[in-house]
Amino acid sequence: MERLKEIFRPKLRFKITITVLVASLLTVFGAYAVSRHFIEDFYVRNAMNNLVKTYKSCNDFFNNVDNLSSIRDGKIDSLYGYIDNPSSCTVFVVDMMMSNIYSTITPNLKVKEELQNIVDSTDFGLYRYKDKPYTISTENTDDNKERYYSLHGLLDCGLIIVLRMPVEQLYSSIKFAVSFFAFVALAFILIEIAAILFITNAFTRPIIDMSRIAKKMSDLDFNAMVDVRSHDEIGELGNSMNVLSTRLKKTISELKTANLEMSYNIDKRKQLEDMRQEFLSHASHELKTPIALIQGYAEGLKDSVNDDPESRDFYCDVIIDEATKMNKLVMRLINLNHLESGDDSLTIERFDLTELTRSIINASDILLKQRGAKVKFEQTDSVYVWADEFMMEEVITNYYSNAVHYVKEGGEICVWFERKGDNIRVSVFNEGDKIDEKHIDKLFIKFYKADEARTREYGGSGIGLSIVEAIMKAHNRDYGVYNAENGVVFYAELDAKDQPDEIEGEILSETVIDK
Repeated sequence: MERLKEIFRPKLRFKITITVLVASLLTVFGAYAVSRHFIEDFYVRNAMNNLVKTYKSCNDFFNNVDNLSSIRDGKIDSLYGYIDNPSSCTVFVVDMMMSNIYSTITPNLKVKEELQNIVDSTDFGLYRYKDKPYTISTENTDDNKERYYSLHGLLDCGLIIVLRMPVEQLYSSIKFAVSFFAFVALAFILIEIAAILFITNAFTRPIIDMSRIAKKMSDLDFNAMVDVRSHDEIGELGNSMNVLSTRLKKTISELKTANLEMSYNIDKRKQLEDMRQEFLSHASHELKTPIALIQGYAEGLKDSVNDDPESRDFYCDVIIDEATKMNKLVMRLINLNHLESGDDSLTIERFDLTELTRSIINASDILLKQRGAKVKFEQTDSVYVWADEFMMEEVITNYYSNAVHYVKEGGEICVWFERKGDNIRVSVFNEGDKIDEKHIDKLFIKFYKADEARTREYGGSGIGLSIVEAIMKAHNRDYGVYNAENGVVFYAELDAKDQPDEIEGEILSETVIDK
């Protein structure tokens, strides 16, 4: 439907063509009507003037003595070619007695009779006293079959002159002139149509191109430019459109940049506000229990609920323990806040990942023995990586601490390295219960605890894995968690471009954990 509308929509060049054509037709038909109305008078008047010109030419010819002698002697048998006869009328020059007839044709008997009637019925002597020595009139032949424009007069030499021009001849000329005018007008109108189409097409083509480009500009496509080929008003319009397109492109680009920046700032502010509210909510929740315990036991000490030294020591130990937990929580929150806000800059250095991992495992040996578990870390060769060593120590410590606290009684913890392209993946497995799939994607969310009771039991706050997430994002490296066949695996990847290629694709320890 839209295509049909486009096809039948009036085009500018056709509008111009139709307008000019209608104006031309009106002009031609107006000229034709006026000419047809006045052309007869024009031709009749012109015919009369031509008869007068012929009369004057004859008068001049016969006033010449030599000419008169030659024609009377028979040396000139016809006036044709000797006189100026613009209307090609028939010329008769006779004397009063009709003894001599000089003409442009050879008169027959009928013509002679008609001339005799004219001579007999006209008193040509009176012409000597008139302002004009001739009269012009319309007359019929004796049988009324023809009509003539006729001039009767007297030459200066005394000869009678009769000029005849058939009316039908005049009207034939009028019809021919009108027909010729109509034919020429029609031919010129056809030529004009072709010329107008060509000219309007030449003028409208750049306008059509500019319309197409303007439509693209309305769709925010500013790559197309007007091809300016003239220096007239249309060329100036094309240049203006090109300038407009360039400026709009630049302005919209700046607006988009400003809009993206504003959206980013709004999102960041919203994110910070959400983080602030989340922080207040979770922090108040985490601090509520230890504060309540401290308050309760402090009030018990004040009221001397138990006077024996053993009870007071127990109360004091609880208060100190809860205060310590609160201090750790606050410090970890401060540390996480610095990481998330980008206040802590990374110190990228090359260090031995094997040595760092083994030191973390050795530091937690007491906790491992308390759980009755054992650890397997078989990597002996040095593996060098590029990262912030202090922060990566925090990551591996969090992973390993979680493994120690969640490993089943007498279970096994496995730590191993694995090549992943240019990275080394550190994996920490603890044998025990799997994590419910509904929790596994939320473990790195701040303050999230899949097992609230067990987390409280070993003093966890739900912040450790959030710190891991912040550190790994700062390093722009992969991390995560997945359930293995009989436990859980946490992993993190580090840059190891300088590591020898021969370990590509190999697990750097013999420990294999099936997913």
